[in-house]
Amino acid sequence: MSSIPSLRAWVASSMLALASVAPAKELPPLDLFRDPEITRLFESLPVQEGGRIKPLLKMANVRLQASRALQSIWLTESGESDGKPLVDPATQKPLLTEKGKPIKLTSVQWLLMSWFRPDIGRTVPLFKVDNSSAVAELGLDTRAKRSQYTYQEIEPAREVLMQKMTEYRQIPAKEQTPEQRIIVELAAKYLDYDMIMGHFDFIRSPVGENADKLPPEIPQPLRLSKSLPDVAKTLTSGGPPMQIPWFRDFAQAALGAMMSGNPEGQLRIFPSSDKTIEVWHGPGEMIFGAVNGSVNPTPEQLQWLALYEDLYLALPDAAKFKATAEMLVSKVKAAAQERGEGQFVNLEIQSIKADYFFYAQWLFVLGLIGVGLTWISPGARLDKIGRCIAWGFLGLATALTVTGVILRCIIMQRPPIATLYETILFIGASCAFFGLISEWISKRGLGLLIAGLAGGGCMFLAIQFDTADATDNLQQLQAVLITNFWLSTHVPIINLGYAACMVATLISMKYFVQRIFGQVKTGDDEARFMTRTAYGFVCFGLLLSLVGTVLGGIWANYSWGRFWGWDPKENGALMIVLMCLVILHARLGGYIREIGLHCCNLILGCIVIFSWFGVNQLGVGLHAYGFTDGTWPKIYSFWAIQMLLLTYGLILAYLEGRKSASVKTSAA
Repeated sequence: MSSIPSLRAWVASSMLALASVAPAKELPPLDLFRDPEITRLFESLPVQEGGRIKPLLKMANVRLQASRALQSIWLTESGESDGKPLVDPATQKPLLTEKGKPIKLTSVQWLLMSWFRPDIGRTVPLFKVDNSSAVAELGLDTRAKRSQYTYQEIEPAREVLMQKMTEYRQIPAKEQTPEQRIIVELAAKYLDYDMIMGHFDFIRSPVGENADKLPPEIPQPLRLSKSLPDVAKTLTSGGPPMQIPWFRDFAQAALGAMMSGNPEGQLRIFPSSDKTIEVWHGPGEMIFGAVNGSVNPTPEQLQWLALYEDLYLALPDAAKFKATAEMLVSKVKAAAQERGEGQFVNLEIQSIKADYFFYAQWLFVLGLIGVGLTWISPGARLDKIGRCIAWGFLGLATALTVTGVILRCIIMQRPPIATLYETILFIGASCAFFGLISEWISKRGLGLLIAGLAGGGCMFLAIQFDTADATDNLQQLQAVLITNFWLSTHVPIINLGYAACMVATLISMKYFVQRIFGQVKTGDDEARFMTRTAYGFVCFGLLLSLVGTVLGGIWANYSWGRFWGWDPKENGALMIVLMCLVILHARLGGYIREIGLHCCNLILGCIVIFSWFGVNQLGVGLHAYGFTDGTWPKIYSFWAIQMLLLTYGLILAYLEGRKSASVKTSAA
């Protein structure tokens, strides 16, 4: 498999298209791949990617989102619902629904279109470019700052694009200019879609227009399920591959069959009957393995490949295609079940379509509107109506968020947190839950506000993070980590500590905002209530953070042979514990009172954000989840808000201190 990335680099540097996209036989109508039954069949097809079994729906979502930042696409010139419909290259007729409206494809329908009607795929505005300067550097026509381009429009600049990608990849990512970064990303997306459209070229046109140059012992038309061993033998015994006339086209078709130059991202769709072989097989992997001489395809593998070829050969007969698809899906599911795999594929499909976190974010917003209604006329009928609305929407939003987190645990068969994205979901759900519990106890409206702000904010952040990351947000862990007791307890508890401390910070932020608008004063009932509640969450956060840190040390000693290593994440957790202790002792010792407590909570919030997000941006340590573009500006913005409120709080404390001293002097 080590030759695969080099082959992909060879294709990129050679500026060769993966395959001809104009098959000789009759093209199937696009409506076939929009058929609801066909769509459901392929959505449920189990595939292996990134070390885990998932539905094809998940893979299609990620692939489309990587290029377009969306999981659906309109077949219009602008890529939007109000754009001019695209024209079918085969019929020269506009692509419209039965009602004469533009067509919107789901991710799976888009993938099927790209596989079986790549001529249409070339005309779809798939690539979103956020920098017109980058487009100008490629020699293409520039449009608005953020424009969408088709494969066909970028194709004339392919050679320049590949050259610049090769050049700019030599520059460290952090040193690249925005234009260079966009060109590298565009080139990667372009090549990925190249391979997606060429996925069935291994049967559509495996040697391009060089079929007449194949050895006579290889039967025509070429079907690799029957002739792969003979083709591999010819390539390995016929001299240098580059001197074989049809090798280039064959290598391109094989790359398309893999659908990715990265072994982890290849389409693996054929489960082995040998349960000791954990990695599934795929058409591209089988072809390259045979050509490289590293793998001799077994009869079972060739049978899978034949069934996959039959899927393409069934076209354009809709009934035959549907029957072949049903056979393929049922056989893959049965083979996976026999291996004890893929049992949660349907649950994952249900979770994807339910989209719990998307709907939860808007329910949190509606709940905040209900909270706002309680402020209009406190104690009146509108107050009660607003409170009921807030409880209903915020309770439902929290339930959806918790349900989504639990389903992810069931699907992955592991604890809820393994990535930075999952910490956002978990902490958002925890903050909302803490807020509702606080409101149930106090019935003062503060808990509802905290639940809405924290829950809604985290859901918006999680969705934004997922869209920008454009990778599978369900990551497989190593088995040793899944079953490790200390990891299963340490990570959730430490994140619950983050949540409790963030709730205290949000309460203190509300305190100072109300002070700015003159809604509360030092020592009044509302101010004392917020102070007691914030202090309670600081104590709760201290307990969780301390226990979580100790558990983490025990796990580190168990796994790495040392309890403490001054890792940035460990230091962040220690800083949280120490800051909570400072607040606790300063409060008990009388060094800080109402305003001082809230000022300290703002500092605590800055420390939590650094430990939560900041250490990952440093790119060092055993706990770093990975660098994420655009995170530092968000961290700086949060810190700036805290510093502004902290400055106001210090000025307020100074003025009230002077006033108190003046009163004492006058009394004396």
